[in-house]
Amino acid sequence: MMNDGTKAQVAALLQLQSILLDADSVEDLAGAVARAAAVHVGPATSATFTLRRDGRPTLMSASDPAAAACDEVEYATGDGPCLEAIDTGRLIHVADVARETRWPRWRSAATDHGFASAAALPRAVRPGVEIALNLYAPEPRAWTEAALSVADVYADQVACGLTFFLRTADQAELNADLRAALVSRAVIDQAIGVIMAENRCTSAEAMSILRSASRHRKTKLRDMAGAVVEGVAGSPPCHADTFVERARVADRVHRA
Repeated sequence: MMNDGTKAQVAALLQLQSILLDADSVEDLAGAVARAAAVHVGPATSATFTLRRDGRPTLMSASDPAAAACDEVEYATGDGPCLEAIDTGRLIHVADVARETRWPRWRSAATDHGFASAAALPRAVRPGVEIALNLYAPEPRAWTEAALSVADVYADQVACGLTFFLRTADQAELNADLRAALVSRAVIDQAIGVIMAENRCTSAEAMSILRSASRHRKTKLRDMAGAVVEGVAGSPPCHADTFVERARVADRVHRA
């Protein structure tokens, strides 16, 4: 039979599945999870998510402005439980803010905003990218070990979600690079066809002529190729999806 802590973790996972399915962006995901964590980790809990990428921390989401303000103090001073948690890769639990002697400016901000306890749960997403789920509460010793275990579930799921979004973004960037490369190759091939027809030369000789012109004019090879094609066709070169083969271009020039 499941104990209360296990039941809470299972409930959190079920809720997170719905959040993950509905999220259109990592910001949507982090915002929804921060609000859910604030409700389910413990009474009167506030929650934020910090993203640190290439050493620069930013606020991904916050359940309320007071918690966000405390995080912003950390970012400004470079000092606080969230950043230390990310640096060390381990949970930082401040059971009683009033007794905390570290991070004086963050401690002052937390006290000013009515918080008496805090916790930071870090996760490494990939090299150079880390997150932390930060919890705040108005009472000292606000969370049991079971409650922090539930918070672990939320932190894990945001890390997994962020990994997915980053992989998707990487793939989109790769696809865009490949499309750009195809376009460049198509334009260069068109130009080689033109040069072959005009100079009665091989494709290797045409490429050499094109490279030489590119270096002489100090312009990119693709731009030089575009100028060659436009000079003959009277319009900008075709893109990859309307690629004109070398032989067809050469034949057009022969007939001109």
